[in-house]
Amino acid sequence: MREFATIFLALIFETTPFLLAGVLIATLAGPAVERVLGLAAFRQPAAGMLAGAGAGLLLPMCDCGSRPLAHRLALAGRRQFAIAFLVAAPVVNPIVIITTWLAFRSAELLALRLGLTILMAFAVAIVLSAFKSEIAIPAANTHDHPEEGLSQQASHVLSEFFELFQFLVFGSALAALIQVFVDTSVFSSTQGVYLTVVAMLGLAFLLSICSSVDAFVVAGLSGSLGMGSILAFLTFGPLINLKSMPMYVRLFSLPAVAALTLVVTQMAFVGAVVVELRGW
Repeated sequence: MREFATIFLALIFETTPFLLAGVLIATLAGPAVERVLGLAAFRQPAAGMLAGAGAGLLLPMCDCGSRPLAHRLALAGRRQFAIAFLVAAPVVNPIVIITTWLAFRSAELLALRLGLTILMAFAVAIVLSAFKSEIAIPAANTHDHPEEGLSQQASHVLSEFFELFQFLVFGSALAALIQVFVDTSVFSSTQGVYLTVVAMLGLAFLLSICSSVDAFVVAGLSGSLGMGSILAFLTFGPLINLKSMPMYVRLFSLPAVAALTLVVTQMAFVGAVVVELRGW
């Protein structure tokens, strides 16, 4: 129980500031962000996807922090931008770029991680843009309240934060239970290219490590893993994990979550296998 509590609290303390920052930006600065986006030429879907994929460089957030803002932007009709931002922001941001470089000192791995994530962002945005129905679940706290004062805005921020925080707590508890009671060393000892990649996808899902520090965790296994397997962990984990799935389901429709999960899983697997087989 002591180990469970340590891991659980570490996940909560690691991600809560980013979640709060995301809620603050989405609730307080959301209307301004939408107006800024409205000035740009995002009537072209490709332009919106490209801007969304690179927005993390200006709004550095981890996976938990990017979701509230992506949710608001999707509700506002900026679907291509919102989905590309949702997928790319956890990896394509200065913090993750620096930590990935410090962990591996490999420009090749860094470029592959960023490149594959951007491809994922475009692919998911294209797939979800084809949906006829809304992909984001409406929430009362996402509407504008221009006539309200600071206290009312603070109330909306707290309401939105604690509503999402309960899903974060649930996901973090599941991840901590897995880390305590499941022998994760079996994932790194899997034999064969395909099985090793699948094992690292599963490990990334179960561990639910924040993208800001996941490179340091997998770097400890780099001696027994190829670059493809490491790439699978670094591209899949920030997007699809036990900690994030409850929040996805709270913010987005089930078909949208299923499509996102399927596309990201397929691209992470194929990309990792190609890199592994080519011996990069």
